[in-house]
Amino acid sequence: MDHHRADPRRGAHPVLRRHHHWWRTFVGFFLFSGLPQPIDWSLIGAFAATAGSGGMGNLTVTNWVRDKGFGMGKLVGAIPSAVGGHHVALSHVGKVFRAEGDNLARWRDWLRYVHLDQIWIWGLFCFLGMYLNVNLATAIIPHGTDLQGLAAGAYQAHYLRQIWPGFWFLTLFNGFWLLFKTQLGNTDILVRTVTDAVWMARHAEGRERLDIRGLYYGILIAFSLWSVIAIRLASPFQLFKFLANMAGVVLAIAGVQIVRVNRRFLPPALRPALWREIGVLGCSAFYAYFAFYAIRAFFQTLR
Repeated sequence: MDHHRADPRRGAHPVLRRHHHWWRTFVGFFLFSGLPQPIDWSLIGAFAATAGSGGMGNLTVTNWVRDKGFGMGKLVGAIPSAVGGHHVALSHVGKVFRAEGDNLARWRDWLRYVHLDQIWIWGLFCFLGMYLNVNLATAIIPHGTDLQGLAAGAYQAHYLRQIWPGFWFLTLFNGFWLLFKTQLGNTDILVRTVTDAVWMARHAEGRERLDIRGLYYGILIAFSLWSVIAIRLASPFQLFKFLANMAGVVLAIAGVQIVRVNRRFLPPALRPALWREIGVLGCSAFYAYFAFYAIRAFFQTLR
């Protein structure tokens, strides 16, 4: 008798009862067995750029920290709400504390919180999220299934329905809510980044006449109107690959920019260790590698 085979009367999916599948999925994160031919570099680059968060999402965490008033953020202001928000002056430049005495001690305490958040909360749970999602998909969706087209987001719901009909609605509703919330966050990230870039790059004579709230919500309206047009230009999957690879390009450039800005503006006592800077530059090279092949593949399709 095969003890791994589920009793059909209990309605359980056979694969879900094979405990070794969980181990195979975990080990798969650390094994490299080659790439299928032909290689879809745009898809691989998209996966690399969106793993965890990716792109401008990681780069705009500092905007959220500033607007929440954490650390030195309470001294530079924030982007106020469109309705019911108080007038808040937003500085065009940051604030710097003296790198000495108690200030350095508080800085080290702050870094400990950052490490806890980024490594043990953000990093660990991003990995768990990817692991559980991949483990579920490979357990219920037949190997080799082409997950493209408008129905790509419904494959898990379709196969989970074979386990219990109620999973159809629960899976689709959960997916919709996650994507809806993520889209709101990504929209804010893009608009906030462009707003900050314009705000800080304004010439001195034009800054006093520029309202940060009007700038932010004006850009938001413009991007929202453009998205209504852009969503009809290609399939959702093609748009995802294009946007994700653009995020990879952003990461490739941003890593070099971060190292340069830190070395130019931060006091020596506050600069990251050399091995951290090498790691950031290594990440830039990693994303630049995928971005290069993705862009090359795109232009080859135009021939």
